[in-house]
Amino acid sequence: MTELTDELVQQHYGLAKSGDWNKVLSTFDERPTLAGVCSRYRKSSSGWTFLHQAAYWGQEGAARVLIRLGALIAIKSNDGETASDVAKRREHDMLSRLLEVASRRADGLWEPSPDPTLLPSSSAWQEGIERRAACDMRVAYGGGIVVIPSGGRYFVDSFERTLVGWHGTYDPPSGMDAESML
Repeated sequence: MTELTDELVQQHYGLAKSGDWNKVLSTFDERPTLAGVCSRYRKSSSGWTFLHQAAYWGQEGAARVLIRLGALIAIKSNDGETASDVAKRREHDMLSRLLEVASRRADGLWEPSPDPTLLPSSSAWQEGIERRAACDMRVAYGGGIVVIPSGGRYFVDSFERTLVGWHGTYDPPSGMDAESML
């Protein structure tokens, strides 16, 4: 991270920690690269992430944005808490359940990449929602990268993560025998 990026991440982490999610999400809309970095940020002194902060404040919308960007959902704080644990402790039970569901769908080949320039993928085939790429997209899948060209058709899950099938197929995501997984 550059010094400027690190400073911006720290600034926005402070905003998230204080509950100013409108400002954080507004910046994420304006600066997608910063948003990608923030979605994967983990504060070394506490182990908390932006997702932990969203869970603390009961911010489902913010949690969904972070998941769409590639937040590592199951990461634990230095005290051993996931974001779902934090939401549950703060009595944001619906958000806690949502984070648990998202975590179960983000493992194995579909685990988010630590690279903030890559979008996450998913295998929640039953949720397939059709989309068209507004620009070239780079999606993490199985340790590699799937590129979806601008204008290309692809499908997402309810968290807006791209559905990717066997060998990086996405239009539609396909199984081992080239059958559609949708």
